[in-house]
Amino acid sequence: MLSTMKKVIAASLIFLSQLLVYPAISAADSVPDEQYSLQGASNSDSKNRIGVFFEDNADTLRMPTLLYSYSISTGRQSAESFCNGLDDPSCAKASFMKYYSLMPPCKSSTEVDCIESVYAIAPGAPARIKGIYRESIPEKVEHPFIADPAQGLPQGSVSGVWEIPNIKHGGGSTNFVAIVSRVGSLKKEGKSWQPIEQGDFRAGIYPVNIVRDSRYKANVPEITKREGYDSVSIGHPSQLPFDVCAIVGNGVCALRQTFPDDVQFGMVIRFSKVINGWMHGRIDSPEIDYELTDYGTRVDMKGLSTRVPIAAGWTEPSNFTEVEKKNSNLQGTLGSTVHPRPSGISSMEALNLWAKYLNDKAVANPSQWIFYNLPEYDMQAASSCIKTSKTLAGFITTNSTTYTASPPIYNEKSGTLDYSVASLHYLPDGKVFQGKYNLFIDSKVARCIYKFSTAPISATVSITSADGAQKSVATTTVTENNGWIHLSAVGFTFSFPTIKVKLTQGDTAPQTASPTPVASVPATKIVKPKRTTITCSKGITTRKINAIDPKCPKGFTKL
Repeated sequence: MLSTMKKVIAASLIFLSQLLVYPAISAADSVPDEQYSLQGASNSDSKNRIGVFFEDNADTLRMPTLLYSYSISTGRQSAESFCNGLDDPSCAKASFMKYYSLMPPCKSSTEVDCIESVYAIAPGAPARIKGIYRESIPEKVEHPFIADPAQGLPQGSVSGVWEIPNIKHGGGSTNFVAIVSRVGSLKKEGKSWQPIEQGDFRAGIYPVNIVRDSRYKANVPEITKREGYDSVSIGHPSQLPFDVCAIVGNGVCALRQTFPDDVQFGMVIRFSKVINGWMHGRIDSPEIDYELTDYGTRVDMKGLSTRVPIAAGWTEPSNFTEVEKKNSNLQGTLGSTVHPRPSGISSMEALNLWAKYLNDKAVANPSQWIFYNLPEYDMQAASSCIKTSKTLAGFITTNSTTYTASPPIYNEKSGTLDYSVASLHYLPDGKVFQGKYNLFIDSKVARCIYKFSTAPISATVSITSADGAQKSVATTTVTENNGWIHLSAVGFTFSFPTIKVKLTQGDTAPQTASPTPVASVPATKIVKPKRTTITCSKGITTRKINAIDPKCPKGFTKL
């Protein structure tokens, strides 16, 4: 990639949903799919064409930690200054601030907004193999700031490399990058700051090999003057392609590799806020332990990696009408590539439009392990039972290239929860793509949507193609336990289906009078018991131990 290339990030949370412009696409047969890359210079085949690149990648997770003030005029946000905290004198007159925060590993039992652990579970061995934090990349934050969780500003740091002993990935090493990124905006009200919205978090694990080369450089944030406004942009001074790196620093790249088969990976994260609403991601057979705590939320997510096809290619601009270009976000200059985000109706429509020019075939099929929470702007179409839930209402995982951003929509006419996904029909090797879909929904939230009683629920899953035809699926399962309804569909093959889930109760089951949801905290496998604190002593030394089943260390006595 050209060393002078920059990606401009608008001074708004909407950055995460906008298109990013890249140069041309290329890949080599000798590298794993995880390193399918964008080449630096356009070639004769692409310079007079437009391209598209659909991938759920590490790009937004690579955003460096920073805090900046901004103003709003004529409906546009304009960046003003980087800030070293909410009380920074250079930002004293600011009315708005925005942050991007990368979470560090937790250094104590009381630290928040940090990664408590990264781990793997090998086949046949239920014990967790915990990762050991080895290296920060880059070494330091370019624009550090002082955290203030009480006012909604989490701490920010850098990401890093964890070694998981005896767990080798496709690149032959035991190194894995863990990234958790938080994004949000604050508004000044009087002398204090308040979050404008719930904000957004993204978490991912990446198998990597560490490559040392002085031509790699850390990404550099700067405020760039635009026509009528200023924005935060991220410069990429590396002289080598950095987009194949999970993270990049001065003289170092964490080069992405392939996940090992049949190994579960997991991450435990502490948030200084309540994480409620909805989650989604790229994890196969997921399991989540979700716990509301006195400091906020503790999330323990684990599951297998899953392969998510990349759709990419070029075509002549004349192939699209002006309406198609506008409606499908196909803006871009000749020789450049637009990169839609993986979730959202507009991205699905764009993929549907592009499919015939991409021969309905993916170019790569990399392994992924990512999950997110759903920001508020993607929750607008959700049922009120989901939006008013005081805890985690549910989560979805899929290996489809694009998918609906919101939770399943309740179709009153058919009585189904509908969810759309979209992928190209064929994988790079010519095999037909096999879709996977997992839905976990809080039992009380589901009963709220359907106005059901507490009696047992049964369900059916159907897959409807774009033309309305229903086809069978290789495997569907529906279970309810531990406070959750779990629905799974595996093996559907047509490219742009709608997954329909119909929940029913027996005729004798009385219906509730009101759909008001009850704040629920799922148990056992999905939600851990409440953590408690004990005090232990040894001579003049005392320690406070906070855990689910706290025990004093060897040599200490419980007070």
